[in-house]
Amino acid sequence: MLKSILRLPQRIKKSSDPFVVGGYLFSLLYACLIIIPLYFVIVSAFKNNSQIILTPLALPAALNFSKFIQTQVSVHVVRATLISIFITCGAEALTIILAFPAAYAVARIKTRLSPLVESIFSLGFLIPGLAILMPIYMMTAKAGLLYHPIALVILYPAFNLPLAMILLAGFMRKLPHELEESAVMDGGSVFQIIYHIFIPICMPGIITVLVLNFINIWNEYLFALILMDSNNRTIQLALALLRANQRSIDFGLIAAGVLISMIPVYIVFIFFQEKIMSGMLAGAVKG
Repeated sequence: MLKSILRLPQRIKKSSDPFVVGGYLFSLLYACLIIIPLYFVIVSAFKNNSQIILTPLALPAALNFSKFIQTQVSVHVVRATLISIFITCGAEALTIILAFPAAYAVARIKTRLSPLVESIFSLGFLIPGLAILMPIYMMTAKAGLLYHPIALVILYPAFNLPLAMILLAGFMRKLPHELEESAVMDGGSVFQIIYHIFIPICMPGIITVLVLNFINIWNEYLFALILMDSNNRTIQLALALLRANQRSIDFGLIAAGVLISMIPVYIVFIFFQEKIMSGMLAGAVKG
């Protein structure tokens, strides 16, 4: 993203189309709207309340990491981060394990039930979280998983399966059927075809699904609030408890906590942004 922003002035100079120039300028403005709040959060993590209010965009006088240490003392942010990582990785793995075979069956095995199955998965987008909050709570309690991170590892894939299955199925539909035919002629089973052919080819789509689900799972708050207790807080629950005391709010402390919670998301996006773009654009042009 940063490289694209730095290249915008050069692209604007090379282009003579007013619509293209306008698009570049609008993109630059939109990028500033994203970067300025991010910069504000970063510098606020090293300031006290008076410095944040009086000089919100000024650089901090010194790199004081006391706010980050205080987040650990106040809400055990390291433990909350590790719990979030465990829940996110477990839910991601379960989502792909369930979504990939389902997407293969819908996209590559032509039956009368394939459109119906895909439509049923699509109905998952229409179910609001609040509508199933009480049934989920009761089922979790009866299963003995209340206040345990495993409950969220099982629950989150149910919410993310519709998007994962539909994206992967759309990706697989663009692949030529000769891949399977040649593998079948060589004696390959369905499992071997999926494992040795479709998983490597569909890797951009898989990574796209993983990153999109990572953002949703990492930032989820409602079900984590209801199903977890104080000993198993996720990072988002821990952030909600950050304050100086019961009567005052330390904005620098909150900024430090927010910055800690943002780091894993940005790391994932930076490392996989090229795969995400190739996965989202796969099939846009027919060869």
